[in-house]
Amino acid sequence: MTQEIKRKLTRQVLIDKGYELMNTYGFHAISIDKIIDEVNLTKGAFYYHFDNKHHFVEAIIQERIAKEIHSEFIEPVSERGNPLFILADLLENKLLKDKKIVQNTGSPLTNFIVQLSYEPNDYDLQGQLKEIFDQWKIALINLLYRGIEGGYLSRHINTEPVAEFIIASLEGVRTLKRTTNNKALFFNYVEEFKNYIGTLKAAQEDNEIKRYQLVG
Repeated sequence: MTQEIKRKLTRQVLIDKGYELMNTYGFHAISIDKIIDEVNLTKGAFYYHFDNKHHFVEAIIQERIAKEIHSEFIEPVSERGNPLFILADLLENKLLKDKKIVQNTGSPLTNFIVQLSYEPNDYDLQGQLKEIFDQWKIALINLLYRGIEGGYLSRHINTEPVAEFIIASLEGVRTLKRTTNNKALFFNYVEEFKNYIGTLKAAQEDNEIKRYQLVG
């Protein structure tokens, strides 16, 4: 194994452990000393890769949180098809079947937003977290627009507030899950979420107009 590969592996080990500990216990509760003790590394190894704790958190945001939101929640809503089915299937899979999500650690995105809310830093960490939220929101808006154009969703819905509500409700229920081991919380949420998105469905007259336009 070359030194370059060893350095990359060391960096990844630090990021993964820092992500795990901070997501579980909080940014302020976890020190650099705690992280390097957990992975049996030295301060020298840490500071070879990161200038300080904030620089370290920037790497966690970009290489763990951003990538996970993209793969878990953005890519699935980029599919073509009925948004009602896409969204319902996504939440069923993530909340009721995915063991990583079921753990009582809440949402990493929300956890880090809360923990860094009043944390002065030179890396605009809050701005980077907001950018993840914005990318997610844009992906949902695009999904909703495709649904309107495809005749699946009502042409009267306001896509941006709907996208924001979807994210806020999902992040909220994942945060509440930290308070209980009761799996019914996720089950009840998914069922009510399905009821909500059902209200976005195109009315019969919308479909008639769509068919008329296609024929015309």
